[in-house]
Amino acid sequence: MFIPDEYRLDDAATAYALIGEIRTGSLVTVTPGGLPEVSHLPFLADPPGVAAGAGGTLTGHVDRRNPQWRGLATDPRCLVTFLGPQAHVSPSWYGTRPRAPTWLYVAVHVHGTATLVEDPQALRAMVERLSRELEPAGSGWEPGQIVPYTERLMQYIAGFTIAIERIETQVRLGQANSPEDRRRVLAGLSEGGPGARQVAALIRRLMPLPAG
Repeated sequence: MFIPDEYRLDDAATAYALIGEIRTGSLVTVTPGGLPEVSHLPFLADPPGVAAGAGGTLTGHVDRRNPQWRGLATDPRCLVTFLGPQAHVSPSWYGTRPRAPTWLYVAVHVHGTATLVEDPQALRAMVERLSRELEPAGSGWEPGQIVPYTERLMQYIAGFTIAIERIETQVRLGQANSPEDRRRVLAGLSEGGPGARQVAALIRRLMPLPAG
């Protein structure tokens, strides 16, 4: 993706953290006829040293009725995009004039090569791990409670791993503005809805304002 220099973040640890928080990615592949295919899926992300793959690994699965998984067998190259919290910024928030409305967001693009998970036990372990990671702590539910049901589901699921070859991270959080305008934007976001407040939290974490 196009990333202006001021919004590029070359920090793998932050990229993996964002993927884990966003969780839902858009798997993009190309059919033999040159048409794009997209599926929106939850992913597990393992950085280097945790799982195989020069740059880490993404793990996911689709419904077998989805033809996209068959395409991965013939052309395993793929892209997964993760779009995080986003929010509108009003020109009225700035102290400098003139200003136009803008949009703040974070996005991570993952390029890699997919491998289908053929082993039934490996597929089940992958699905159970995803369930454990997404299930709220203390819910009282865990995958072991539905083993026979899970076994039946496996025939309807196609799993895959993606060996990550390149990660691009764009963090568009108004960091090109003056400290005073950044404070004003942060204040405006902090008083907004849930999405705006999530962006405000990202600014505090990733692009903290100087003291004063």
